[in-house]
Amino acid sequence: MSVQVSARVDEITKRQFDKVCEVIGITPSNAISIFIKGVINHKGIPFYITMPANTKPQRPPFEFGCMKGEIQEADGHDWFEPLEDFKEYM
Repeated sequence: MSVQVSARVDEITKRQFDKVCEVIGITPSNAISIFIKGVINHKGIPFYITMPANTKPQRPPFEFGCMKGEIQEADGHDWFEPLEDFKEYM
């Protein structure tokens, strides 16, 4: 049994997709099925997804203590715990 899958794309993208499928000799439906099976087989997207070269990554502003409890030295030292020598200044 097969089920219908739908996705929204702009008209130009759809026409370009249809043309590529036609040139390589498969239907758009076959192409989407191949992608879906690739995702299943790779347990993820079957190709690298990267940002365009002219795009800067968006990061939230750094806030002191945002990594509290996540960064520790191998001996278990908590870097957010004030050093003994500086406790009087805090």
